[in-house]
Amino acid sequence: MALDRMTIGRFSLITRLPIRLLRLYDRKGILVPEARDLCTGYRYYSGTQLPRGVAIRALGEIGFSPAEIAAVLAARERGETAIVRELFGRRQAAIRSEIHRLRKVEAILDDPDASAEMTFMSQSEPIIKEVAPIRVLSARARGAYETVLAELADALTAELSLPENRNAGLKVTGPYMTMYYDPDYREEDADVECAVPIGGRVVVANPAVEVRVLPGGRHLSITHQGSFGSLAGAWTRLLAFAEEQGYEQAGPIIELNLNDPAAVPEGEILVELQLPIR
Repeated sequence: MALDRMTIGRFSLITRLPIRLLRLYDRKGILVPEARDLCTGYRYYSGTQLPRGVAIRALGEIGFSPAEIAAVLAARERGETAIVRELFGRRQAAIRSEIHRLRKVEAILDDPDASAEMTFMSQSEPIIKEVAPIRVLSARARGAYETVLAELADALTAELSLPENRNAGLKVTGPYMTMYYDPDYREEDADVECAVPIGGRVVVANPAVEVRVLPGGRHLSITHQGSFGSLAGAWTRLLAFAEEQGYEQAGPIIELNLNDPAAVPEGEILVELQLPIR
């Protein structure tokens, strides 16, 4: 078959892109067939689209999402090499974060006696507590969880470390917290806010960081001890309890780190989970 009119199967064979992904990239406008039969709906690609297909496969193999692939290709076509480098830098940071997580998992599995114990979580029973309004240094963004959480943490740390804030005696007055605003799990564009309770005068240099007051109110709370891998079970317990009691969610779900996960063994990580209710 001539390269100026390839079926989706032929194009898939040459580029090593699965047909399901070619259909996805077509729907998203990333790699649209050059022709389509109006009667059968069959897609046809041309030889000039092969380099783009091969580039898409290469980007996908190193972990870029479809949206990120589209952004890389668009920036490259516009000759915006700085944007391409930035996007590759973000992917590298996400990979390093994942490598760090996997090394922690490997360390647990290396100890056969501890690993079985750490798989199971220890959690308190859900309780209702009144939470007072709290002043925080905050940053909010969208993105893949691993990437956006690391970026927000770095942004807050940078502000806390400013000489103006250190010299003014700015104090962290409570546990680091993360708030999740999406009603469901979002793989690539999660809406996340990270915050640190503070006291004293503060200088903010980064426009993406702000000082604000989190509203108080009634929160359903549960305390979890154990690996982050078992945290989902605690959230399941908390949300099930809320449903059983007829409570409605009144704000983003919140995680508070009660100790430093990097400074304690995996099985001793303490996290308080809060669900604002009405």
